[in-house]
Amino acid sequence: MKNRIMIALFIVITALCFAQEASPMYDWAYTEVVTLNGRRFYGAKADSWLSDTFADSYCEQDGYAIVQGYKLHYWLYDTITYHDGDASDIYNNIVPRWVEQLGYVIDFDNIEVYNPNTDLASSVKALMTQRGCDVSVALIATVDYEYVVINEYFAKWRQYKTTIYYLYK
Repeated sequence: MKNRIMIALFIVITALCFAQEASPMYDWAYTEVVTLNGRRFYGAKADSWLSDTFADSYCEQDGYAIVQGYKLHYWLYDTITYHDGDASDIYNNIVPRWVEQLGYVIDFDNIEVYNPNTDLASSVKALMTQRGCDVSVALIATVDYEYVVINEYFAKWRQYKTTIYYLYK
């Protein structure tokens, strides 16, 4: 009986480990060596034996922030160190492909942009500052709708921009 319980527990824990949301840049790769600000990058995070991958060039990391009483999971990126502050790949390629892999479609006719966003939650600002990142991405699912929020900080103007992509399953 104990063996059956242990096996069932192991299966549940294993399933939970694999059910975790993959990072937006998980399988994005440089197909040849790219040198950015003197550092060489190659390959994808999916190739677990590699370091200095595509995701590393954006210093990809994740964290949590409390927004309106909800604990939200954010993916954080530093576009300044190796990409001269250019987040266009995140907006135009990485996030759209990521949400498609998760089974969503972006409603490109109803994108919302708040620039500047003076109402961004202080916990999100603090998370971005603490991690040294200028871009944060969160996938938010509510009872009524699902959407991706992309926040970008422009140090030159000390302003945040928020872009919302509404999603369909």
